Amino acid sequence: MAVISIYKPDDSNEKYETSVNCETFNFKAETIRADRTKKDPILAGIEQYWRGFLSPKKSRYSHRRYGFEPTFNHLVRIGSCPVLLSRSGIRYEINGKVANLADIISALARLTYKSCFEQDAAKLLLTLYATLNLPADVKYCLENRIPYFFYDFNESRDKIEVRLNCQQIGDKEIAVEISDGIWGTMSVRELNTFCNFYVHGKKVGSWVNISPDELYYRLMDEDASESSMKVMRAFLAQNRTQDIVEQRAIELVQELLSQYPDRLKATYDEKGDLSSLFVRGQDYDWKITDTKFKSEIQMVSTYVWQPIRKDEPEDIDWRGPICIDNMAKGSSLGDQFAARALALLNDSFTIQIVSTIRRYLVGDKNENRFDFNEIEM
Repeated sequence: MAVISIYKPDDSNEKYETSVNCETFNFKAETIRADRTKKDPILAGIEQYWRGFLSPKKSRYSHRRYGFEPTFNHLVRIGSCPVLLSRSGIRYEINGKVANLADIISALARLTYKSCFEQDAAKLLLTLYATLNLPADVKYCLENRIPYFFYDFNESRDKIEVRLNCQQIGDKEIAVEISDGIWGTMSVRELNTFCNFYVHGKKVGSWVNISPDELYYRLMDEDASESSMKVMRAFLAQNRTQDIVEQRAIELVQELLSQYPDRLKATYDEKGDLSSLFVRGQDYDWKITDTKFKSEIQMVSTYVWQPIRKDEPEDIDWRGPICIDNMAKGSSLGDQFAARALALLNDSFTIQIVSTIRRYLVGDKNENRFDFNEIEM
């Protein structure tokens, strides 16, 4: 039995643990790190681990151990859950069901992570089958809308990135809103192939760089009129990815302000955009501001209301900025405001898992509190 350690999504250097066992293959103990370049860093790191076994191509783990042989049939136990994995030629199977490599790797990653917290084999099998029944990329689209981009007709040929509404309307069919109130359909398999390019950037399949006109035809099974295309392009322009993400994030911040009126206060700039968020934590007071340095993992700055020096307890100011990075890239400014606020509302826990905060805490808990009445709204 090999112990698999997975670093927790913080800087505590602590790990989750599970085990992998197989009578026909000698697994080795392994430590898995998050892949912060991906949308889900922890799962991406575990996927890399399993890809090293199943894929004939080299992986980041190839220098550590050998993967499975080109043709294999192994009964692997992940935690308490048995999984039969096999490959013959280019055909992969998991528990006797044919599936592509990407879906198998995604299912194994989710199962591995779940097994760190769940010991019941029946529940783990349900997790496995739930993942296999719908490809991970299709689930992503149903939860976050379908990513798509095209190039405008203007002289600069601007790239317009949008998100398309979608709904599952059958076991193997997805409805997609491509214009105002106009819904077309594509199969689960087609959407999964579509994601190869528009989610992962892989130029494979017949959906690569498809124009709005062609997209309309493929989903509606008919050509669009000139007027229909004008409406469609205007509709797509109104559903730009960044606009949708920022709008959702700002709505979340407003919900938090309504939910915690005594613990959260916001200030806005002359344009009406959020500039600062003041947070009354369980132990300390915090200020989150829009930073001028636009890093993908740190678009806001965090400060704590504390004495500058321990021997001068009356000299109090906002200390920082404190280095707190997002686990993954790609979060919007509004999302980072909301994420920091939620974490700092429960600062007694956050301080334990974010080590960079501790050196700024000079006074005792609840000793120094900022007067929220001084905040100019």
